[in-house]
Amino acid sequence: MKLGTKGKKLIQDFERFRATLYDTDGAGHCTVGWGHLVHRGLCDGRENEKQFARGVSQSKADELFYLDVQYAEKSVNRQAQIHGLEFNQDQFDALVSFTYNVGSGNLATMLKSCKAGEVKFEVERIPACMMRYDRAGSRILPGLTRRRQREANLFQGKTNE
Repeated sequence: MKLGTKGKKLIQDFERFRATLYDTDGAGHCTVGWGHLVHRGLCDGRENEKQFARGVSQSKADELFYLDVQYAEKSVNRQAQIHGLEFNQDQFDALVSFTYNVGSGNLATMLKSCKAGEVKFEVERIPACMMRYDRAGSRILPGLTRRRQREANLFQGKTNE
């Protein structure tokens, strides 16, 4: 599956385009464009920051966005295959947004914890499981809580406004 328009809008509503490097995302990681992770930790002049030192154009940020989306899509599709799950477009979009934000490792962990020893995977449990990922470190971040709620709503086919 591929990310749909609702998923793209959800991601970009929360990530918002930033042309210059920043580390004020709540988790303190060096980021640019549409939430493209340059590296974990604060921006501090590391080698991999140099290509972004003068910032990025909208088109470069869009290119990075689509590369990051492709990685998240592959991760969601892989986990669906592992768990024998089929998602509709809204469910897929919600999980791609989640993965774009928290990474493929957290997607795998979230889905595994959602199954929690059950023989049959209950897809209806996924929104509640996603809601647990609203922290940076040990702090609950209201922005992450809002994002998880929008993702959960989209997953359930509810209006996301």
